[in-house]
Amino acid sequence: MTPRAVTPRNVLGLFAHPDDETFGPGATLARLAAEGHQVHLLTATRGEAGTIGQSASLGRQELASVRHAELVAACVALGIHPPEILALPDSGLARLDEETLLRPFVRKIRAVRPDIIISFHAEGISGHPDHRTVTARAHTAFEQAADPSLWPYLGAPFAVERFWAYSIPESRARRITTRKLFAVPDDAIDAILDVRAYVSAKRAGVAAHASQKPFIDRMEQDLGGLDEYWAQESFVLATARTPLTGKRPVHDLFEGMP
Repeated sequence: MTPRAVTPRNVLGLFAHPDDETFGPGATLARLAAEGHQVHLLTATRGEAGTIGQSASLGRQELASVRHAELVAACVALGIHPPEILALPDSGLARLDEETLLRPFVRKIRAVRPDIIISFHAEGISGHPDHRTVTARAHTAFEQAADPSLWPYLGAPFAVERFWAYSIPESRARRITTRKLFAVPDDAIDAILDVRAYVSAKRAGVAAHASQKPFIDRMEQDLGGLDEYWAQESFVLATARTPLTGKRPVHDLFEGMP
């Protein structure tokens, strides 16, 4: 089933590692693409510091190449645009000068001109320092990309309407016992999307990230299946130029936008 979008929009995902886009809001990205929106992705690293599954047995350069290829395949599975990968140091983003990540984020925003940005919430779901750093820089980029006095050589200023933070409600996080998840209170959730029609696309994206799939396999064993767990994806409105009005949670990330 492919719903027809009323107004095609531009969407930009900003994430730290290959697999963040899929293991996180992958079904939402697939849904948005299927609805006719242009879904773009910028990934900060090639994931060369991964340790899960076969990753520990590969050298960093080999693992970076593997995960780069996996990310490209996952984007195909989700139906979104090919990724841009910055190849910054995996597990080292917090040590970089702020501008090292901020500049390409501002440049990408001004190039893509997204209506919305999607990333993780402030604690980065897993608490990974790279996740937290990407989210913090994305917040700054959201503001600075619109300022004509800043970064004039990075393109024309552009104001993104909303920054959505993919988030796991506490009630759902409690069901996962294989690892600690940084959740948000259920009543803090601003949007819940029904993505059950896109779970198969998310599964295909997960399969593409074969080197990291053992993490998902453990989750599936923990829950006795993931289809029901993945049927909804939740978001907090981190910042916005067009705020939400009325009852929350909404079921459309563009609700009320011009």
